[in-house]
Amino acid sequence: MKDRIKSLSEKYFLRVVELRRKIHANPELSWEEIETSKLVAEELMRCGIEVQTKVAKNGVVGILKGKNPNSKCIALRADMDALPIQEENKVDCCSKNEGVMHACGHDVHTSNLLGVSMILSELKNEIEGTIKFIFQPSEEKIPSGAEAMIKAGVLENPKPDKIFGLHVSPELEAGTFGFCGGKFMASSDEIYLKVIGKGGHAARIEELKNPLLIAAEILLELKTLTDPQIPVVLSFGKIEGKGATNIVPDVVDIAGTLRCFDENLRVQLHKQIAFICERVTEKYLSHCEVTILKGYPVLINNEEVTADAKQLAQEFIGNKNVLNLPPRMGSEDFAYYTHQVPACFYRLGVGNKKLGITSGLHTSTFNIDESALKESIGLMSWIALNS
Repeated sequence: MKDRIKSLSEKYFLRVVELRRKIHANPELSWEEIETSKLVAEELMRCGIEVQTKVAKNGVVGILKGKNPNSKCIALRADMDALPIQEENKVDCCSKNEGVMHACGHDVHTSNLLGVSMILSELKNEIEGTIKFIFQPSEEKIPSGAEAMIKAGVLENPKPDKIFGLHVSPELEAGTFGFCGGKFMASSDEIYLKVIGKGGHAARIEELKNPLLIAAEILLELKTLTDPQIPVVLSFGKIEGKGATNIVPDVVDIAGTLRCFDENLRVQLHKQIAFICERVTEKYLSHCEVTILKGYPVLINNEEVTADAKQLAQEFIGNKNVLNLPPRMGSEDFAYYTHQVPACFYRLGVGNKKLGITSGLHTSTFNIDESALKESIGLMSWIALNS
């Protein structure tokens, strides 16, 4: 069976690359994946797979029934949305959509899962149970596409026994895969602070409650909430006061992110952030509006499912190409699935230092070594068949 899957990977590799390039050239933002979802549905139907469309707006679900379809169900997931980034790569499949780019590799995730559907559809008579292919919208934006898909019933009829997903990693060389059992990726919350003071002429400081200075004090106080010994990130990337050299604004807006691996600590930090903002602003007879958008939960890889998947990867591509990864402060909405179904989310190496393919995720020059797709479609098919 391993040899058959590798042969089918060879057979479909160029088609998968073609699909990846087409998707890459036509990226769509979160909740706008209309053409991408149409392409996905067409490809699944071409494989003879039962298709459900418009799941949670733009989601697509494929159902492939093998032998004894009610005996078990394995789910495989890919995300389809792109990012609001202007692409700077000089490649044939460069984005045609101004200011939109697949800078996080979701074009790879989608084309990879389509390749897996091609392989598994040919092996339909060898499949025990049912395979569910989940193509979801909006991984990059709150509200989460994964959460919406779950609410729409994607984990029912049939309910998966296990679910698998992958994410590209440019820091890993193409052809390698990384696994981590347990808490793998952090929760993610968006923090918005609106500091409201009293602005005016910058020279008349006795009349002001300068929100810029108050905001600075708040940020320094919030810094004390993190401890180098505890894996928590509270980081701010935006502070905006629309004043000038001689104008102090009334309002300053601050935006940042909170990342945790502990749900109890996460709740506690929400309260502490609000408390510090209130304490500092009260001192200056001003005010701070605190808005915390609760994002993705901690992504928890089931230890047993992940260990089994890692072993299957070693069998399929050899021990040297299978890596142990540490937990990451990055976040992923695949986390929602991991709280519902035993799951494994692993990393696909797409970098190539010799070819200069090293740019990070969410950058305008992010690119991949497409040879990684040949191994990735084969390995996910192998895992699905043997899980």
